Amino acid sequence: MVFANTIGKYQLGRTIGEGTFARVKLALDSTNGKYVAIKILDKHMVVETNLTNQVQREIRTMKLLNHPNIVRIHEVLGTKTKST
Repeated sequence: MVFANTIGKYQLGRTIGEGTFARVKLALDSTNGKYVAIKILDKHMVVETNLTNQVQREIRTMKLLNHPNIVRIHEVLGTKTKST
């Protein structure tokens, strides 16, 4: 698999999902070699549509969940224009 961009310790691969405000990419964690999914949000669109509270609530909820059948959040990163 070809990895073009890097965000933190993650090497981004192909897009595996896309929505109105976000894109989900397959990535490789360079520290342990495991594949992860990274959700990249467009901060400008989130702020413009007043969804900041909804995104913060999603992050808080995902941090609380620990179940084998539910996606687990490992880390939250942010830049000036994108949030992953």
